[in-house]
Amino acid sequence: MNVTVTEVVDGDTIDVRFADGRTDRVRLLGVDTPEVHVENDPAEFEGVPDTAAGERCLRAAGENATTFVESRVADSTVRLEFDPLSDRRGGYDRLLAYVYQNETNLNYQLVETGHARVYDSEFTMRGEFYAAEQDAQAATRGVWNCTTHAAS
Repeated sequence: MNVTVTEVVDGDTIDVRFADGRTDRVRLLGVDTPEVHVENDPAEFEGVPDTAAGERCLRAAGENATTFVESRVADSTVRLEFDPLSDRRGGYDRLLAYVYQNETNLNYQLVETGHARVYDSEFTMRGEFYAAEQDAQAATRGVWNCTTHAAS
């Protein structure tokens, strides 16, 4: 289903408007980016030190993830796809969906570029997402750069 992105809330959450004018909030399925509006817990990101430097690095990574999403989908039309293995709505009553810009899966792209970790939940593309996460970790891309550069 096609929707218009009206706001990028953060790296894994967008607000959308449907063709009939209804609006809703969408949580990108299967991914978790560092927070920009509340504190981060370094323990959620494997290998990131539980230090002030680790928290600062995660905050910056969250801002980078938000900018990444904004640069791809802000004020544009995207396609939402729901996963048969996942609930249609998650916590905070947000829709849980894959977001496609043209044929590019934004959720996967966030993990592949290191802007997000895989969220531990059930979804069809979980195997592909974990493989992309391992590659991003090995290359210390994005948030995984915090594992080596925030040790103090």
